[in-house]
Amino acid sequence: MASLLSFFTHKFFKILLALYVGLFLLIWLLSSPLIKHFISPLLAEQQLHLADNASIRFNPFLMRITLSDIDLFSTKSKQEETVFSLANMEVQVALWQLAFDKIVLSKFLLEQGTLKVTQHDGHLIIAGIAIPSSAEQAEQSNAQVTKESIDEPVSDFPYQLVLPEFILSQFTIEIERNTLQEINKAHHIKIEQLSLSQVKATQNEQQANLTLTALIDKTHLALSANTQLTAGKGDINSNISLKNYPVEKLARYVEQLTELKGSLSFNSQQTVTLAEQGINLRVKKANLTLQNLLVGLEQQHFTLNDLQYNFTDLALDLQDNEVTHLAGKSSIKLTDAVLNHNESKAKIVAFKQLSLDDIRFVLDDEPSVDIANVVLDDLLFSKKADLTDAMAQKVIARINKLAATDSVDIEAEEIVNLPPVMQLKKLIVNNIHIHEKSIVINSILFDTLTGDIIVKENKELANLVTLGDKTDQQNSAEATLTEELATIEKELEGNEANSNGFVFSFNELRFINKNSFGFTDFSVDPIYQRTLFLDTLDVGALSNSKDKKQNQTPFTLIGRSNKYANFNLSGYLQPFSELATYHAKGDFKEFSLPAISSYLKASTGIEVKTGQLNTALDLTLTGDELNGNVVVLLQALETGLVDSEEAGSLISQGALPLNMALGMLKDGDGNVELDVPLSGSTSDPKFGLSSVVTLITKKAIISATQDYLMTTFVPYANIVSIAITAGEFALKLRFDDLEYQVEQIEPDDNQHAYLKEFIALMQDKEDTRVTICAISVPADIGLKAGVSVTNKADIKRLIDLGEEREHAFKDYLIEQGKIKSSRILLCKPQIDSDEGAIPRIAISV
Repeated sequence: MASLLSFFTHKFFKILLALYVGLFLLIWLLSSPLIKHFISPLLAEQQLHLADNASIRFNPFLMRITLSDIDLFSTKSKQEETVFSLANMEVQVALWQLAFDKIVLSKFLLEQGTLKVTQHDGHLIIAGIAIPSSAEQAEQSNAQVTKESIDEPVSDFPYQLVLPEFILSQFTIEIERNTLQEINKAHHIKIEQLSLSQVKATQNEQQANLTLTALIDKTHLALSANTQLTAGKGDINSNISLKNYPVEKLARYVEQLTELKGSLSFNSQQTVTLAEQGINLRVKKANLTLQNLLVGLEQQHFTLNDLQYNFTDLALDLQDNEVTHLAGKSSIKLTDAVLNHNESKAKIVAFKQLSLDDIRFVLDDEPSVDIANVVLDDLLFSKKADLTDAMAQKVIARINKLAATDSVDIEAEEIVNLPPVMQLKKLIVNNIHIHEKSIVINSILFDTLTGDIIVKENKELANLVTLGDKTDQQNSAEATLTEELATIEKELEGNEANSNGFVFSFNELRFINKNSFGFTDFSVDPIYQRTLFLDTLDVGALSNSKDKKQNQTPFTLIGRSNKYANFNLSGYLQPFSELATYHAKGDFKEFSLPAISSYLKASTGIEVKTGQLNTALDLTLTGDELNGNVVVLLQALETGLVDSEEAGSLISQGALPLNMALGMLKDGDGNVELDVPLSGSTSDPKFGLSSVVTLITKKAIISATQDYLMTTFVPYANIVSIAITAGEFALKLRFDDLEYQVEQIEPDDNQHAYLKEFIALMQDKEDTRVTICAISVPADIGLKAGVSVTNKADIKRLIDLGEEREHAFKDYLIEQGKIKSSRILLCKPQIDSDEGAIPRIAISV
């Protein structure tokens, strides 16, 4: 013991210790200038240099390397710039652990640094150092492989790397993109803290924990992960969170976009498994959120308030860089989407919400997707922007002028606001199964579908948004159509031999609640308006699958047009059978014929004054062969020359010949009934109409009917008279006119006796059908009697007043007398300008 103590107190030991300490102190003192001296030439080759106050020191006592105040400057440009900086870095090695085959980094710390990365015309520059291109790297790699191929195999690495904790904090990375198209477009990444802990790694086993918090383009990113691998196999568990990333940073990667805005958020929990067979990814749950999206194109821009994409239990398997399995569950919801036209500010298409619920997908050898529900709320198609107040007033004035000229009542304000071409309150598609060769849907439901078509004087659609130059659109459409037709023909040729084609089927299709379609045509004279109400449309199961092609698909169609016209059709469809078959049976009732005058005037010079159409049909179309029967019933049809408004002017203006011809076909009730069998091929324009000529030889008028009528209607002699009308070759049952006071609209007490007897007659004679025609006089609008009315605005006022009288009279009969609306027909009101003329309603059978 004494000898050992004497050794440590011996002068030689003291000198040795002093030399050791002195050498280590010298290394510590000289390490910084020496290191800087040797690396400066290397940096100069890259046109880089360190700041003068930079410090790089090695502490041999603690085996620690310390870097401080590191600033690396680049002199490649005219203005010197900092490409790398680091306030502090400490790396310490526990050297004594080498005795236990361990390399222990007891401390590894980097604080407050910056790094600049530049992409310049295809070259990547990191901290001022150009990184070789992929081609250059490939050449170097080939050379290295050639060299290593002749070297001896590398022996196993016997040491274990141990890193208790690595911390990188407050480190900023600037990624700059300088190209011919873009200059100084940058991404900004700030690593608030990166922590790598409990790292233990050998050649066969590795384990570590990772935690990262950072800001990417001012967007918060959080990442946590842990792993434990054996022979390169094992699990990597991680959580990722990205909040409100500005998507405009991605605009530079899509050249077609003129504008891109919005915020992106993403959260996920997943496990990556490295296995012998490949790589497996399992995502427990994930959420992608996109808010306030704006996508700008050359002619349109798209806005989306919110997108929510959630998926769970996602499984992805990769083998040899190929996807061998992909499955999972998801849901998608889009809120407040609008596609606008840039120039006109019109809405091309918009919807309040689109949701796809409970999506289950498997994309393997036979991929399939199942969707529980697809719900689309408040769809709008083609809505032009509202006019300014000044412009709106001008258009309203023009519409009112046209309406006055044509004596038509038009809601000018509604027209000016141009309703959208189509609106849909809700669309529900239920239980969708999508396969590689089939789409199967349980039900399709349309809730409150409304449409409006407004035709301008030049035949263009006033409320349809045009997407660009018409000539360009037409040329583009023609070219696209030609290409698509060629593609379809090739596909059809390729699929002719394939008996198992694509299958589409659904179990039901329905329209519910209030569905309507409005039509306004300014291109005809007078202006034409009509609204079609779709009360019921049900279509049953339809499929083109091999075992269901022959099944009949039933349908029911019930609706109304304007106030009284209605239709009811039912039948079946077989569009996919070997010989396509369609069958329809039903009727159209109470269609007012004066409404079609706008389309008859130009071609015939005749307009319909009064009349009603009822049609019953029973038709079957098998292939091209049509068979069936159509019964057409024309009630109280009377015609006149164009623009003849004066009462009593039909004969004097030459309309009698047509009415005489119609009179030859009328039965005793004043109706024309045509029973038209239809047969033949629809591909032949001459397919036959039989038994039409015989209709002209209707039986002559039986004079004995006069006695019958007189006897039958004697109780109502106060309001009814019988006359023979030579022009119609028939007995005419005529009601006395119901006189009105000037400007009177609603029936009053003075007319009570007449109305009471008239209602009693209509209730007693249930088969009697009447036509009511209001006759106005100039005094109704304050004009002098005995002078013909020629001003179109005055004519319109008188006709409008007549229409109000007709509707008020008909409503009175329906409400007070409980008389069916189908028994009361309306005609186009007339004007009596004779001196002493009295306002009245003429009633005829």
